Amino acid sequence: MNKKRSAMVLVFMLSTMFLSIRAQKDDHLIRYIEVTGSAELELEPDEIILSIGIEEYLKESFDKNTQFRDYQKKASIAEIEQVLFSDLRKIGINRDQITVREVGNQWRYPQYGKDFLFSKTFDITLNDYKLVDKVIHTINSKGISSIMIKDLKNKNITEFRKKVKTEALKAAKEKATYLLQSIDKKLGPIISITEIVDDSNIWYKNDNTSNAVLPEYQSNQPDNIRNIRLRYEIKAKFEIEQ
Repeated sequence: MNKKRSAMVLVFMLSTMFLSIRAQKDDHLIRYIEVTGSAELELEPDEIILSIGIEEYLKESFDKNTQFRDYQKKASIAEIEQVLFSDLRKIGINRDQITVREVGNQWRYPQYGKDFLFSKTFDITLNDYKLVDKVIHTINSKGISSIMIKDLKNKNITEFRKKVKTEALKAAKEKATYLLQSIDKKLGPIISITEIVDDSNIWYKNDNTSNAVLPEYQSNQPDNIRNIRLRYEIKAKFEIEQ
């Protein structure tokens, strides 16, 4: 009985202590303001990755006088690749700037006894957007299945990210300050800082793209599509001075 009584007394004391602490906290609730600040910056890339896809085709498809069922001669992937590399050399793009990203094949028109059509995708590393325009206007279009801008890079992007995040936090503080001033209150010390994750934080693009690739390159696209866009949001919680 003495042990049970001691246990009950201990539980009662602990419960009383918890209620006392809770009451003290409720008497000193921290009033705060929580805001979100944002900042963005556009950078010129110093490295452009241009993706070019090639695919075998039936040579008669370019002859208007030949019926589809009579198509027989296939332009091989080796032929198309050779012409492409030759065209790229004409504008100063070397082999070491080109890497093979994908190789595949696809069965085409089996009802006509057609063969597999093989395909390849190349990534070309460039450091000047003028070369992109030259590529578009120089290469032979036969056998070219796609031309896309795969990626834009800047060697100082890490430092620029820090700068944009810092500006976003400053914007949050400024917003909190003028909101409190409108009700005659003052901003207190910072309580918490949270970065809002935004997966679309990549190079600037139209809304019809995903996170990586421009769907089809066009030389008349506006300049802002050719830039890297950094945008960050920071959520900050500040104490309101009593």
